[in-house]
Amino acid sequence: MMKKVIILLLCLIIVMPTAVLAEDGDLPVLAKPDSFTVRTGEVNELLFRLTQPQSIMDQMEDIFILYELDFKINDGPWKFNKNWAGGIGSEGVIGYYENIYDIMNVAGYLNNIGHDERNAIELWLFPSNLELDAFDLQNNTYSFRCRYIYEYETFNHVSEEWGYTVIMSPYSETATIGKAQDSAIPDSLEAPSNLKGELKTEEDGQPYFHFDLAIPQSIEAANKATAVWTKLDWKIGNGNWATTLAGVEPFEKAGNMLSDDVDVNPIDEGGWGEVNIKENTYYFRAFFSMKKPDGSIVNSPFSNVVEIGSPAFYSGASDWAKTELQKANDLGLIPDILKGADMTKPITREEFAELAVVLYEKVTGIKSEPFSPNPFTDTINPQILKAKNLGITEGTSGTTFSPKVLINREQCATMLFRAIKGIHPQGNYSIEGVKDFPDQKHISSWAVEATKYMNKVGIITGDAQGNFMPKASTPAHEAAGYGMATREQAIALSLRTYNKAPEIKESISTQ
Repeated sequence: MMKKVIILLLCLIIVMPTAVLAEDGDLPVLAKPDSFTVRTGEVNELLFRLTQPQSIMDQMEDIFILYELDFKINDGPWKFNKNWAGGIGSEGVIGYYENIYDIMNVAGYLNNIGHDERNAIELWLFPSNLELDAFDLQNNTYSFRCRYIYEYETFNHVSEEWGYTVIMSPYSETATIGKAQDSAIPDSLEAPSNLKGELKTEEDGQPYFHFDLAIPQSIEAANKATAVWTKLDWKIGNGNWATTLAGVEPFEKAGNMLSDDVDVNPIDEGGWGEVNIKENTYYFRAFFSMKKPDGSIVNSPFSNVVEIGSPAFYSGASDWAKTELQKANDLGLIPDILKGADMTKPITREEFAELAVVLYEKVTGIKSEPFSPNPFTDTINPQILKAKNLGITEGTSGTTFSPKVLINREQCATMLFRAIKGIHPQGNYSIEGVKDFPDQKHISSWAVEATKYMNKVGIITGDAQGNFMPKASTPAHEAAGYGMATREQAIALSLRTYNKAPEIKESISTQ
């Protein structure tokens, strides 16, 4: 009784818009389904995935459209194959199937079913809906097809009764399942690509993350056979990925669907607390997921990783250097060119020039200006030109700087010494009484003052035997990287110079 009341209400609802269409002669033309597939469920039901063309989605803004299923077993006839050309009685399509077959799932209103972003819905069908005891998929092949129906109320002048006239779409492609039928569901999924993300803000100031990604064509095809979901794995800082933790879920679009964009409000969806990109680094990677008929979950490989927030300032560092690297980062002494770099690797002339300029500007609070015009033909880096203008460095010739050439310890000491003298020109830089290093003969004459002063104030120390190790002096030294300054060593020297700056400022030259 309740079903018939609902059907009557729906019929009443569609009378007004359809009457206008019938009166105007502007009846809709219904396209065939975009795709129609069948797969087994977890029990003895079948699951259909029906994808609507956009024209049908647009038409549903104004009219009610039904889906109608038909089926056959093996080479038998189609069960319904209903020709509605002659019109039907007052009960409508759903009422017809309910009264004749007592089955409701054969037809239904598309408007009443939630669609995903690909215009797809899922329909469940049990054997009893088709007057069957069971689906015998081992011995039989079941074929299904689907079409759209639009019914509108008309007056039959012969019978002098009101009834329904039907407009039908072409049938979909036939979907088959059962004996000797290969599954259209893939065993694996291709990974998302080109994941991009950013932090946005709601009108009320609430922060949220927005992501876009590229969906491969193979995933679009798989999504027509079964539901494929876009998911977003995440972690904060050096924590673990959500997918590796028990009880922690990746993010997904509301409705759990395939989507090429995802908005994530972590406060609403998991209680991260305040999103603070100044204090934390948030990492995200996307993947696709689907559920196979046997209940198992198939996940794709991960996409590229997106990092939002405070960037990681190194990718590798020696244990002894990590404390000083953290302090240098906190003080803003690490230039962008070194952010995320492997700090155990040798430092280049370009990198050290940028490091020295940042040191100068942090200590003095003065923004330096690039040297102009640029004399170098192998660089246009303004930080290098600033270093030249400050007298911190010169070129390797009148027209070249050699930015990618590695820097050794005596060059490092000299450039830092020049930076210190630029910061405090009136400081006492006397090296009187400073003893020679055991390897003094290997120190270039132009680096003697700088190496001795930097050692005197405790910024640069030698090895256990007191050797300064200024540069490689033998082929074996060169092969071993002897005397070369690493990035972490250079940053540590910059930090120590920063800490020594007040002391150096207090030392007034008596010369």
